[in-house]
Amino acid sequence: TPYKSKNLSIDINFNIAHNENSIREISEFYPTEKGNITRNGDYKTFMQVNNPFGSFYGFRRLGVYTDLQATEAKSDAGKPIVTPAGQQVYMRFNYPATDYTFQPGDVMYDDINSDGNIDYQDVVYLGNSNPSFTGGFGASASIKGSLKITAFFNYRYKYDVVNGTKMTTTNMYWYDNQSTAVMRRWRKPGDVTDIPRSLFQSGYNWLGSDFYVEDASFLRFRTLTVRYTFPKKLVDRIKIKNLSGYLTAENLFTWTKYTGQDPEVSMRGADPFRVATDNSMTPPVKMLTLGLTGSF
Repeated sequence: TPYKSKNLSIDINFNIAHNENSIREISEFYPTEKGNITRNGDYKTFMQVNNPFGSFYGFRRLGVYTDLQATEAKSDAGKPIVTPAGQQVYMRFNYPATDYTFQPGDVMYDDINSDGNIDYQDVVYLGNSNPSFTGGFGASASIKGSLKITAFFNYRYKYDVVNGTKMTTTNMYWYDNQSTAVMRRWRKPGDVTDIPRSLFQSGYNWLGSDFYVEDASFLRFRTLTVRYTFPKKLVDRIKIKNLSGYLTAENLFTWTKYTGQDPEVSMRGADPFRVATDNSMTPPVKMLTLGLTGSF
């Protein structure tokens, strides 16, 4: 209570929480990894002793191959990779199991070990779905004991979410509705864009990558309540003990850089390999509540 007088009292509150978890022991009969990085839309997760739950892995996305020359495989030194016969090698995916040769307009993934082949050796850490900090804060002001204004905010800081809606509305893989982002997709050699060509049920243009991972940190104006307590003279006149009226507004504003509908995404279920994925569940609605309370 930083300020208090006969006619005005101001209270503030603040809380912050940090959760740390660490795996101490894993049964020899329990799986330690999940996810197939060679399958579109999948991320890799691991369970490791002395490491926390919630971390996930995938590919780093660099853009889109603009033309055939851009798909040429290059070594660490930036020199073209060639066969023993001197022929140019082009970037491939998961050789020799899948052996897909990338084409102009396909997504360019980071070839971490510069071997001309995008596979499990190019998988990197992408994020963790456990927030670094969570909490809330607020304040209330009481004026002359009859009018009270209360506000509350809550927040999450530094936690990574897979924007599943962005994935399904830009992959151009099924019959699903697509976002307007696909209007800037690659169409012809020379096009420079972040959206690849359209391939119906084909290709590897939406593998689990950092393109769909976002920091969903947010600050939300959760509630604002204005309450007025009627004076004793008035309530005595109408022969009741007390009477007050209030107006509460909920979910007024949310400040975030997250591009999905609602940044407050939770890891659902009991699967220890789960990752916070946003598939555009209905976000919290703005709500106004008007009420009158009293006792006889």
